[in-house]
Amino acid sequence: MGLRTGKQYLESLRDGRNVYLDGQKVRDVTDEPRLGLAAQSVAALYDMQHDARWRDVLTALDTDGERVPVSCLQPRSIEDLARRRRAMKAHADATCGLLARSPDFMNIGIAALSAASEVFDGSDGRRSFANNVRAYHDACRRGDITMTHVQVNPQVDRSRQVYQQARDIALKVVRETDAGFYVNGMRLVGTLAQYANDIVVMPSVVVTNDAKAEDYAFAFVTPVAADGVRIISRPTLVPQNAGHFLDHPLSTLYDEGDAVIVFENVFVPWERTFIYRDPVMCNEVYRQTYLSEHYSHQTMTRALAKAEFMAGLACHMARAIKVDGFPNVQGLLAELLIFVETQRALLLQAEQQATATRFGTWAPSKWPLQAAQLYFYEKYARMIDTVRTIGAGSLVGVPSYADLSSEIGPLVHEYFATATLEADRRIQLTRLAADAAISAFAGRQALYERYYQGDPVRKACSFYNEYPKEELTGRIDGLLTDLQQRAAR
Repeated sequence: MGLRTGKQYLESLRDGRNVYLDGQKVRDVTDEPRLGLAAQSVAALYDMQHDARWRDVLTALDTDGERVPVSCLQPRSIEDLARRRRAMKAHADATCGLLARSPDFMNIGIAALSAASEVFDGSDGRRSFANNVRAYHDACRRGDITMTHVQVNPQVDRSRQVYQQARDIALKVVRETDAGFYVNGMRLVGTLAQYANDIVVMPSVVVTNDAKAEDYAFAFVTPVAADGVRIISRPTLVPQNAGHFLDHPLSTLYDEGDAVIVFENVFVPWERTFIYRDPVMCNEVYRQTYLSEHYSHQTMTRALAKAEFMAGLACHMARAIKVDGFPNVQGLLAELLIFVETQRALLLQAEQQATATRFGTWAPSKWPLQAAQLYFYEKYARMIDTVRTIGAGSLVGVPSYADLSSEIGPLVHEYFATATLEADRRIQLTRLAADAAISAFAGRQALYERYYQGDPVRKACSFYNEYPKEELTGRIDGLLTDLQQRAAR
């Protein structure tokens, strides 16, 4: 198929998928009032690939001469990583960094798995899957599809292993045939699932290396519209019956959706299988394939775009009401700008410290990326709080944009102007800030940044335990020895 247009992407979502929202089955996600504009936002990213301004940034000629998304390429140098980052940044900027699971995220993941495909022939299972991984990557490149992924098992009792739960609702293998196997159960959380073509079921991040866990240890791909797949959406964050689109622009455009995926006796063919009944491989695949590093390269590029958006919003608001000359406000804004530059520095450092893998590719350094992620969720919360502080009561003290053209329009135009902005611009800016800082959408964004890569406490513990501290502690040993020798003289 080649590079898809936004229209082709939207058409691909009309496939009879089973999506449920607010107690109802959704007939068509592309024109459903609570879902349709987010689908349009994803479609706009596809159209960017065909825009002359972005074509050479977002796409490239593959080795076979076919033009494909840059995010599908396997980086063979540090410059390739930089090129990929520029493409990711262009898409992230287009969505203010608020569409977290844009299609490039999973493109990068599948490219990483394919580059390391030999790992999948090292499974303790009875089958080899390397060819499957490579074939699926090829299909993604040529089909330009959108994927979601799910990797978390539901836990009725968090003190027990997945195979010890009182209610066995986690996704598991229930039957095997010559052609494939059947799975039943639930996985979460499928972000962008309502708008994806395929679901990539990745290994759970916590699987005990125990034969009892084998039925829960796998990785495979299935179409969203496959028989037995049910997408149960969380309630939408898109305000219903809003007075005007500009009252809630971010919620309306970028509520990418989160969902629980229920698999009711879903058939998985062997050719779409990456791992099968192998807990050890499930626990090793992220490390052996450098998947986490590549995922983080995308998420931290997106985080930079998001930080720039929030800093720009706060600066614009301060200027609009002429508080940007106050030292305390300048201090708050300077802090946000420092966050931006720190994020940028860590991202670029990860590229400059990239390492060559045994697969002929390059992976960004995980230490700056992990530091950036652990740093960012707290700083993003700080950015939200700064927008609230600057906006203060005005975040709830302006009317709907629709009032500008109502019978009280003249009053609104007269009384809601500022020293620098006419009423319409002020209301638009303030409603944008309110959507970014005090809406349900804003709350979900903050929660997402905190937990999308897992429990931050555990992440920090892993960072400490895995970080190469020997050189640092060695300096202390050297200093202690030197001081002891000086004392003995």
